[in-house]
Amino acid sequence: MMMSQIKMIRNEKVGLPLIPSAAIWQQWDRQVQPIIKKMYLETRRELIAVFNETNFIGAMDASPVSQSRIVINKILNKYEKIFNDLSESIINKMISSVISNSSATLKISLKDYINPLEIDRTATNLRLSEIIKASTEESVNLIKRIPQKYLGQVQGEVMRSITTGKGLKDLVPYLTEKYQGDARWAKHVAMDQTRKATENISRTRLMQLGVEKFKWVHTQGSRHPRKYHQELSGKIFRFDDPPIINKETGKKGYPSDEIFCRCVLVPVFFSSNDDD
Repeated sequence: MMMSQIKMIRNEKVGLPLIPSAAIWQQWDRQVQPIIKKMYLETRRELIAVFNETNFIGAMDASPVSQSRIVINKILNKYEKIFNDLSESIINKMISSVISNSSATLKISLKDYINPLEIDRTATNLRLSEIIKASTEESVNLIKRIPQKYLGQVQGEVMRSITTGKGLKDLVPYLTEKYQGDARWAKHVAMDQTRKATENISRTRLMQLGVEKFKWVHTQGSRHPRKYHQELSGKIFRFDDPPIINKETGKKGYPSDEIFCRCVLVPVFFSSNDDD
């Protein structure tokens, strides 16, 4: 048995699962998705115009190469500014909502064990401020990546469509497929980052309140669940000695630490095999 693991037992005092609010990441997603779609439609329209206006005839025609580069760079510069300007606003709202949601969720989860006023005081703690700052920076950077993620790969596909001589026949379906894939990615990022911020903030508050242990709960919400995380479900660990969450790398951590992990934690106050 791992040193950090405590056997599952019946006699235990636990709070309620700390489940992130879906409304928070959905609000983030609603602001991003229309801009991603607008970027896709503009890219599609402009590239079709380039190929039509240059009378594309295949690999020997250099005009679509130079013109498409100009168009893509113009669109990239435009949407990098849009996403840069929008990112901090979106994430500041997300973090603010997570902080409020964390406070409310902890009060419900811990109502039989801890004075609600103590939970409110943790909001100004220096350690928590650093956690919030780190979560904000990571999420902002992911939003800023969206234009480059889309248009960087589109540019490569434009060059391939020219060299193969297939032109718009291959390019237009690719643009649609790429847009749909990146839209899904952005949605999953919104969900994942909201979960991570919620877990990080709630866990920091629990530790500041003197809670030392948590139970791992696998939510069964993923189409491709991590088998090892299913094995962790129901087991109790110490916050200062978390379990291995990735057997390949040996990485230790908490629910939501791994990318797109939907597991949650339950605060544990007492178990019958406690030493103290």
